[in-house]
Amino acid sequence: MKLNSFSQPLCLAFAGFSLLTAQGGDPIDFTNSGKEVDHHDTLWDSHRVDSHAPIGVMGDHTHEAGEWMVSYRYMSMDMGAQRDGTNDLTSAQLFGLGFPVAPTGMSMEMHMMGLMFAPTDNVTLMAMTGYEFNKMDHVTAPGSPPRALMGPSFEMETEGWGDTTLGALVKFYDENHKRAHFNLAFSAPTGNLTNRAYPMHTGTGTWDLLPGVTYLWQDGLLSGGAQVLGRIHLGDNDYGYSNGDSIKGTGWLAYMLSDFLSLSGRLSLENVGDINGFDTRFPGPGFMSPPMDAANHGGTWAEVGLGVNLLGNSGHRLAFEAVLPFHQDLNGPQMQRDWMFTVGWQKAF
Repeated sequence: MKLNSFSQPLCLAFAGFSLLTAQGGDPIDFTNSGKEVDHHDTLWDSHRVDSHAPIGVMGDHTHEAGEWMVSYRYMSMDMGAQRDGTNDLTSAQLFGLGFPVAPTGMSMEMHMMGLMFAPTDNVTLMAMTGYEFNKMDHVTAPGSPPRALMGPSFEMETEGWGDTTLGALVKFYDENHKRAHFNLAFSAPTGNLTNRAYPMHTGTGTWDLLPGVTYLWQDGLLSGGAQVLGRIHLGDNDYGYSNGDSIKGTGWLAYMLSDFLSLSGRLSLENVGDINGFDTRFPGPGFMSPPMDAANHGGTWAEVGLGVNLLGNSGHRLAFEAVLPFHQDLNGPQMQRDWMFTVGWQKAF
């Protein structure tokens, strides 16, 4: 198993966060008068509209024994101007760096389907996959061979199934309107890597570990949570490289406006490491555009999200979330994120 240097802070963060969330202790069983406390008043309320995290958070909640849940999410992300570190770059500057082609924008759309089942109160099994559409727009340098072949601008498109996630959420704390569980999952390489540009792939081509931990709380009309998730790539794919390991921490607050409507705010910080190796089908140097160079990937993103959760009859849930970045430090040059929007439906039975 290969772990790059970025996996070390991931393991430390996972262990530290686990210790923090495990320090809640046992609930107080008796009041000063010696009367037993009704433990139903201290249990997590899974029927609240805000008992699920913002829809952009995955693996956020567990289920009771025998319960199923199906879900569908539509996710759309838009990427725009080039950036190296924290500095924006123009197409002319990319041409000056020797690239005859400069990407000007990329859009990604994904239809994600999920299934959850709880064989016990403390273990919830899950499976998730999605179908993805990617489009990248480009301009070509004046007088360059690509302009003679493809004109001043062109677009590139890919689509296909993404990787498949399988795993379990293992609850280890459930008292005083608080819950915590481990996220234990892996990703199977069911996506495709047919395009020469790394961001246009719909999968990683590697088996990946997806460890994490999630903490939730409720207090009156307020609720919130925090989650740390990682991705560790196990070895290289068939083309001689692996994507950089990553870690993402996110925290959110939600407020119930009514029994069927809540609003949420979320902050997240994500770090993605460099690609290890390179695609042996397309050796360099002399890359036509920055996304084709394995060196131009990874970085750090800080984002804010605003969401709405709706609870309908018979366990139907509908949720929306918009996410905007406010800090991006990229191992560029590469395209920076502009926004992401997620809408999702969930039904438990």
